Amino acid sequence: MSATVTRQTRSAMLEVIKADYINTARAKGVSQKHITWRHALRNAWIPIITQIGVTMGRTLAGSAVVETVYSWPGIGRLTVTAVAQRDAVMACGLVILTCIMYVIVLLMVDLIYAFVDPRIKAQYQRARRRRRVA
Repeated sequence: MSATVTRQTRSAMLEVIKADYINTARAKGVSQKHITWRHALRNAWIPIITQIGVTMGRTLAGSAVVETVYSWPGIGRLTVTAVAQRDAVMACGLVILTCIMYVIVLLMVDLIYAFVDPRIKAQYQRARRRRRVA
């Protein structure tokens, strides 16, 4: 799954490298290392973080297959066993637990967005100021 994250990182960086502010930084004489780390990678983080979140969700969903094949004890194997034994209550509970875990992963991705991108952080702060004034 790291291959998809690497591929997303590459395409996000290639897209950002073509931006005007990167050419402006080069024209000012900023080093390539500084341009890559401070300017390009900072603006390429959002799609990369999204891909990592989606990959984490797929990992949660794919745990049932891996745990069953390798006979590892875990939630995925328990889900497969509950479905095989037609234990509807246990299967529904485990599916709901997996969904909650997936939602928590997506919530963490959204919180990381606010931490990484100052524009998103400023948007949250503006909304909080409006509520105080009103």
